[in-house]
Amino acid sequence: MSMESVLAKMEFRKFEASIVDFFSKKNGYAIVLTEDTNFTALLRQTLNKHLGLRNKCFSQVSTVEETIKQIRKELAAGKKLLVFIERIHRDKEMAFLVRKIKKDYSKCKVFITMTEAPREQFILLHELGADNFITKPIAINTFIEKVAHSIKPQGKLGQLIDIAKTMLEQGAYEDAANVARTVLNAKPDLSSAMLVMGDAYKGLKKYEQAHKCYLGAGDSAPLFLDPLKKLADLYGVAGVKKRQLDCLTKLDKMSPLNVERKLDIGHIYVELGNYVSADVYFEGALRQANKEALDYVGNVSQQIASAYEKRDPARAEQYLRKALRAKGDNLDKGDVDTFNSLGIVLRKQGKWRQAIQEYKRALQISRRDENLYYNIAVASAEGKEFEQAAAYLRKVIQLNENFVRTEPAVAYNMGLIFFRASDLDMAKMHLQICLSLDPNHASAKKVLSLM
Repeated sequence: MSMESVLAKMEFRKFEASIVDFFSKKNGYAIVLTEDTNFTALLRQTLNKHLGLRNKCFSQVSTVEETIKQIRKELAAGKKLLVFIERIHRDKEMAFLVRKIKKDYSKCKVFITMTEAPREQFILLHELGADNFITKPIAINTFIEKVAHSIKPQGKLGQLIDIAKTMLEQGAYEDAANVARTVLNAKPDLSSAMLVMGDAYKGLKKYEQAHKCYLGAGDSAPLFLDPLKKLADLYGVAGVKKRQLDCLTKLDKMSPLNVERKLDIGHIYVELGNYVSADVYFEGALRQANKEALDYVGNVSQQIASAYEKRDPARAEQYLRKALRAKGDNLDKGDVDTFNSLGIVLRKQGKWRQAIQEYKRALQISRRDENLYYNIAVASAEGKEFEQAAAYLRKVIQLNENFVRTEPAVAYNMGLIFFRASDLDMAKMHLQICLSLDPNHASAKKVLSLM
């Protein structure tokens, strides 16, 4: 056997040892969302037969809901997780699931399994945080190498960068900068180290140095998205909206399927007063969200509505109605927030009767939601229907007697509505609760003085 073969074999043994250590000593576990029996057979063969792991190392799930439930369960049990996700599951792109996992359960390592992927989809998944990609069919040795690299960087510089990132998460910016500096001394043009250095400077509020690091990272890796993203964030912190917009639009051209970025661009255009351009990006965000998941459409629409809520509530209304239409007959409790947002923008336009209609539609989905009854009460009061408003407040109290203590404004609104409905005892009680929450609430004191 040649020396090269011996060294390659030794290197591969390190990969195997990393995986065995992860599952047997570091409480590792894998979750697999796929209907591909060949892939689950490969995983079982790799872990149980090839690596000799005897304990149950993974669970196969069949739906997105099961995936999230299993992630929560295993994390609660102290597991470190590898999550394998089929890129297209049951004819639906899984980018939205990758986004959710990386946002809500960031410590999970996410692997995308696929036979092929369009370039734009590949870029999006990488940008959303996918840790590695597994193109099927795959040999066991290649599979082991990919998993090992994702579990633990095999090179010393990669390990140092991971250490520096942990320091950033802990707010130890000086320490992170020192580690990044050590890496850059060894490899001056390493863009990932420049980004860590830039993040450390940003944490230290040394924005000019951070700016230089991000620009340097971009020069070292012109096709790398992260430097532009970091620059966009930095310009956002500095309030330089036009330069931030320039970075974001460049990123959108490089990775055109990113919904959240289209929303960010739209928000900036709204702030700049350019509603026509804002709508172009908002519509693009909605189209892409609709391709990913219907539930995601409501979330995206609410973000668009929040951009327009104060400046153009009629426009906000259009987007929220569009989201509800997209769901059709598939409305569920997850859509209640969209109905609440729609009610708010209708009331801002003086359309209190329409707002009540939308709140009542939401009640068909969530019949015991005290927030909806409270919103109906407030909308009725805006229409000077005070007795009707008071009746709905009594329903709120019936469902949750502590609702009045949510915040001083809620207690005051309830007290004022009861006062206007001539129920003075209830008015006094709620206004006194308001003052117990905020002793300096001038409006509550004024109404009490009238009683």
